[in-house]
Amino acid sequence: MGFQGKISEKHLYWVLQVLGWSSIVFIETINYTFFIVGEFIWEYVMQFLIMSFLGLTVSHFYKTYFIPKSQFQKKLSRIWVKGLVDVFGITFIMTALLYLPLIMSSDFEGLNSQFIISYFGQLMNLGRYVMGWVIIYYLFHIMKHTQEVTEQKLLLENLAKTSELELLKNQLNPHFLFNSLNSIKALVLIDQEKARDAIIKLSELLRFSLNYEKAPLIALNDEMKEVEKYLLLEQIRFGKRLDVHIQLEEETLDLKVPPAMVLTLAENAIKHGITKLPDGGAIHVSSKKRGKNLIVEVTNSGQLNDTFNLGIGLQNVQKRLESLFGENSKFMLDSNSSNEVRATINLPIN
Repeated sequence: MGFQGKISEKHLYWVLQVLGWSSIVFIETINYTFFIVGEFIWEYVMQFLIMSFLGLTVSHFYKTYFIPKSQFQKKLSRIWVKGLVDVFGITFIMTALLYLPLIMSSDFEGLNSQFIISYFGQLMNLGRYVMGWVIIYYLFHIMKHTQEVTEQKLLLENLAKTSELELLKNQLNPHFLFNSLNSIKALVLIDQEKARDAIIKLSELLRFSLNYEKAPLIALNDEMKEVEKYLLLEQIRFGKRLDVHIQLEEETLDLKVPPAMVLTLAENAIKHGITKLPDGGAIHVSSKKRGKNLIVEVTNSGQLNDTFNLGIGLQNVQKRLESLFGENSKFMLDSNSSNEVRATINLPIN
């Protein structure tokens, strides 16, 4: 693709070069035929053809050796000052070459007033065309450089966002793993059968984490299958001290959520809610569609104390939502008078 792009740009350059400088022949022939001389003269047409050829070759030579591509990476003021210098440079070279045969001929009478007036008149005449060439050439490369800078900026922003999401996922995996291992550790000395079941559930959860590590979004239904495994694992540990209620609207099951996000909310509800209650409590997971948004809530028994701060898991939830959806998503954590803590994620439907 890159090679083809270079070929097409080069082809466009030469098409514009030929058409642009050939316009001298057309414009000057009409000007001399109808407004200056009043008749068509082939000798003038030949002179215009020479001017056109000089414009094409001199401008190409000049841009190759005197207009580096790095010129268009500078400030606009410096770019256009250089452009003005280039107008004078190209015009002077073209005019000098145009008059060189006359100067070298035996009929040349020296730098008299008539020659000077003719010379500067030709400078002004050719300068119009050269200025048009410089403006078009400079504008093309300024816009090209601006586009390249914009594309590079977008690429860097995407890379930064991807790196941030990968970092958040890498932080999430060990955090969840350590908490789950702590749960299993408590079971090993109490009930080996339950510990074996818990290890199986944990292995399935880790497999889920590995399989979806590179997926930015998955179906809510797939996410909830892993949440159910995790809550079943915790029910093995808590027994009757943990009640689980899951209520999902049918139309939300295929909607997309960041992987392990609801799982993180469930884990947080167990760690900071249920484990701190002597008699245990309940966890309620629900989903609903409201307009163009998906709302998922995880409610657990307990209360938020005044010194509560978001841990690694909930900070990751917040940062991942910001990275994926920006201001179109929300994460809220609050408590109510019914001794319940509710974590809510509100994200746009893709």
